[in-house]
Amino acid sequence: MGWCVLNKTVKETYKSKRVENAPENRLIFKNSHPAIVDEEIWNVVQRLRGTKRVPQRVGGEPNPLTGVLYCSDCGQKLFHKQGKTGRTQKPHDEYCCSSYRHYTRSCTMHYIRVEVIENLILETIRRVSKFVRNNKAEFIERVREMSAINQESAVKENRKKLAKSKRRRDETDTLIKKLYENFALEKIPEEIFSKLLAEYSAEQKILDEEISRLQTEIDTYTADSVRADSFIELVNRYTEFTEFSATLLNEFVQKVVIHEADKSSGQRIQKVDIYLNFIGNFDLPPNCEDDNALSEEEVIRTSKKKRRCEMSEEELSKEREIDRRHYAKKRAKRIADEQAQRAAILQGTSYAV
Repeated sequence: MGWCVLNKTVKETYKSKRVENAPENRLIFKNSHPAIVDEEIWNVVQRLRGTKRVPQRVGGEPNPLTGVLYCSDCGQKLFHKQGKTGRTQKPHDEYCCSSYRHYTRSCTMHYIRVEVIENLILETIRRVSKFVRNNKAEFIERVREMSAINQESAVKENRKKLAKSKRRRDETDTLIKKLYENFALEKIPEEIFSKLLAEYSAEQKILDEEISRLQTEIDTYTADSVRADSFIELVNRYTEFTEFSATLLNEFVQKVVIHEADKSSGQRIQKVDIYLNFIGNFDLPPNCEDDNALSEEEVIRTSKKKRRCEMSEEELSKEREIDRRHYAKKRAKRIADEQAQRAAILQGTSYAV
């Protein structure tokens, strides 16, 4: 990026050979020499490197959605699940919450299929890009309004957290002083003193990191405003959005938050928040309609499968007849396979038919 970074590492003493990273001591000088890549590409690559990607069992390549999907409840990344379902045309290819997947069951499943989320991301990028091309002035105004609201709420929350962390940091200092006094007066044994001191020291270290992070966010929120012109430039690079790809995902999408599905209405309704680069979770105006988008009735009609508890007696009898035929075919196929295996085993013997 053309930055010069000093004091990356430190040593305890000049005699020590152990080198440790010291991010709090770094001195950064921006634009000190010609850049090789711009800051946007650098940030995208660092985000991708921060997530371990395992090759898929089917295609052999890591799924590009890994590290982009997050759970709305626990905030953990979603886990990519693949496997056999008994149907060769439709294997397992979905994402679920890692807190649920890793057998801790500390969260719910937040299940979503890869095909569904890819179509949602592609459709969101296509609709927002169409709105940007047709309404640049309105888009810039809406982005500025959303940026001001989001920054104000985020800074207000960070200031509350910062005050709470500083108050707890002062409390731990007082507790450590009292702990030393009680130990010096032999009111507590040495084992308890050592244990409590280690716990307070660890808590102070965590609090110091939290205070530093929150203070940095508060100091830089005004400088890191959302840049609508950068998103417009990104949209102008593409002429059309016909298919989902890893390049399209990494350039346009910052993260995707998956909510738990709601089945209370008899349909499976799931909320998905897609945060785009530079503009975040952008909401299109209500009067912005897409000619190619399906209406609400068409979506229900094409996606809803009628449950048997809602069927009439005639419809139930038809479904049961289909089930009987399907079971008869499976049973006949199983018997034929068993007979073929038996004939192959007995072939060439006196028991062969």
